[in-house]
Amino acid sequence: MGLFGKKEDRREKIKSNVEKLMSAYDKEEIDGPTYMKKMMELSSKYKDKKKK
Repeated sequence: MGLFGKKEDRREKIKSNVEKLMSAYDKEEIDGPTYMKKMMELSSKYKDKKKK
């Protein structure tokens, strides 16, 4: 895992979630307002965890 393992794991998980969200929007599975809401939730989760 290494010295910076946890930070990288968290970053990769968030990156994966963002990619899934972008893919769903691209495939028109979700609309624009839903996309924006979920993207804001993801970014706020990352910022909250980053502060800890």
